[in-house]
Amino acid sequence: MSLALRPRPGNGEPSAQRDLTSHLLQLPVELVVAIASQVPRPSQILASQSCRALRNILCDSVLQGEDRLPENLSREEQAEFLLCLSRGRPGEWVCEECMELHPAYMHDTPAKPMSEGYLPCFFPGFGLRQDLNVHANYGFKLNHRHVQLALKHARLAAAGSLGTTYLQRLLQPHHKRIRSRYTRRRLVDATFSAHPKVVDGRFLVKTTFDFREGHDKVRREYLGTVGLCGHQLIQASDVQGWRGQLSDSHNDLHPLYALLVAARAAFQKPGTEFCGRCEFCGTDFSVEASPERVTVRAWKDFGPEGTTYDPYWRSHASRVFSTRTACRMAGSIRELYGEDTGQAMRALGADSVPGSWIWVDGMPPYGVGRRMVLD
Repeated sequence: MSLALRPRPGNGEPSAQRDLTSHLLQLPVELVVAIASQVPRPSQILASQSCRALRNILCDSVLQGEDRLPENLSREEQAEFLLCLSRGRPGEWVCEECMELHPAYMHDTPAKPMSEGYLPCFFPGFGLRQDLNVHANYGFKLNHRHVQLALKHARLAAAGSLGTTYLQRLLQPHHKRIRSRYTRRRLVDATFSAHPKVVDGRFLVKTTFDFREGHDKVRREYLGTVGLCGHQLIQASDVQGWRGQLSDSHNDLHPLYALLVAARAAFQKPGTEFCGRCEFCGTDFSVEASPERVTVRAWKDFGPEGTTYDPYWRSHASRVFSTRTACRMAGSIRELYGEDTGQAMRALGADSVPGSWIWVDGMPPYGVGRRMVLD
């Protein structure tokens, strides 16, 4: 597939004369061509769209008159190119399903997402790309376009070139009552909330599952199904029976059961907050339990402005546990969100890797220091 490029608004004779004052265009033409020949093809095409002078130089030499993306360019490179092309366009977002720029709609937010049937390419996410949606709980549906637009609007608003109306809508908190057989019988009252936030150019979301006593005290089986990410999940049957064996071949706790172990520790020691982290994606979580109230919180980092090929995003979207994994300091996302761990206790004694967000390939080793610590 070849993508035709649309010229940037405002390009013309006046802008070409303004660009003649740039340091790059003061260099000899042969040196500009030599520099341009060392960068990737998408970057060459983007440079040719910046002004008429560069377009004339690059199209006559490096691009040889062909200012279209080649058909053999990978989808990842096409997405990166379109993302760079739309950096200064707050009203457009990159659709990686059809590899086009789509207009943004003010009413399209994670708390009130627009029906995918009304998007220009018709049902994105049901074709080649299945990882455009990573979070859908109780009406809060986070699509990659929401993350892309929120980070772009935050960056442009910080530079003073854009208002914050749509950004505030994208970051609007979401609250929903949880409907289950336990809430319908009024045994407990349960709510779900999501609070998006942009911090240091990263898109963060804090989610909270809150269970309060109704006609009965909060029991473990009343939690129903609680999923914090694609890897950490507890169900009523798991909490009630604790799944029997919670160990791998090395007789150590498996990281997939981190949330389950934290919940068990919280019920064993009421009133104490136990924290943990998912070793397969950017998620910190905590569990605090008592007969009157159980609260499960998660702090999720969806990464900086980028495409769905970014490892931060893919760690949330992927359901294959042997893909790239985030090794980081426990509690780093919670602190980045602006909340201190306080007196929270760690339910897992997993060793941390020094630094923050050090990416490694494959699954982390399970053989060292992962037993539950309660004191």
